[in-house]
Amino acid sequence: MLKPRTVLNACGLLMIIHAIMWIPISGQNVDTLAPNISDEASILLDKTDELVAFFNLLFAVMIIGSSFLETNAARFMTKIVSICMGFFAAFALYHIIGYPEGYGPPIVLPIIFGLLQIWSGYVGFLVRD
Repeated sequence: MLKPRTVLNACGLLMIIHAIMWIPISGQNVDTLAPNISDEASILLDKTDELVAFFNLLFAVMIIGSSFLETNAARFMTKIVSICMGFFAAFALYHIIGYPEGYGPPIVLPIIFGLLQIWSGYVGFLVRD
């Protein structure tokens, strides 16, 4: 639980789940949220959602792949993941606050990213073998 490899695999797995969950919601409810949206804008939103899912998948592969590094390198990657999760948490919270009510990311998103930041930061920066 307190090893870099465990943290990296768990964070990578959660990013894969996030990517897989993102794909089916891609482009959904666009007509409901913006009934007068043009076909071009709808396609742009669909493609952007696909890009988000693909980015999450690639990020997950890199995180899981780094779990196979030797211990010091894996610990370094755990520190990097902690910093990235902090940015993800802040970015999600920024969008929750900035969107009209009911349109932004779910409140659980910055909480999950924040907890992953704390866990990976603790293991990366404080735990020693």
